[in-house]
Amino acid sequence: MQPHTAEVARLYQTEFVRSARAVGALWAICTLCFGIIEVVILIQPSWVGTREVHYQGGTRPPQAGTLGLFEVCLESDWPVPECRGSLRTLTPLPSFQSPAVLVCVSLAMVWVSVGCLCLFRFCNAATVYKICAWLQLTAGQTLTS
Repeated sequence: MQPHTAEVARLYQTEFVRSARAVGALWAICTLCFGIIEVVILIQPSWVGTREVHYQGGTRPPQAGTLGLFEVCLESDWPVPECRGSLRTLTPLPSFQSPAVLVCVSLAMVWVSVGCLCLFRFCNAATVYKICAWLQLTAGQTLTS
């Protein structure tokens, strides 16, 4: 190799390493945000809410309330709504038991992926990226199931 070519190759390699570190940091930030969003999805007791609707006819309007992954709340005469269900039992809506479990599995995979980002000290960067990519792909697939 000529001296000029070696210098250019060294500059490209330095720029590549710098870019790889920036991509790793961006990936870590996005993974952390995804993990936080999944925690909010899991612990948020109400996703869909209704309010009381007044009908013109003589029919009785449906009760107002909220519906979540593990909790159902109905508005009552008291200031506090009447809620049934908990994250531990998943009893009010049996059809939501499997989505809750899938969200938990996905959340576990995302947090394992966050933990795997610490492997940069011990493993090759390409290996860490592949492990994190497969974990996050599986977590995403679990959410779409």
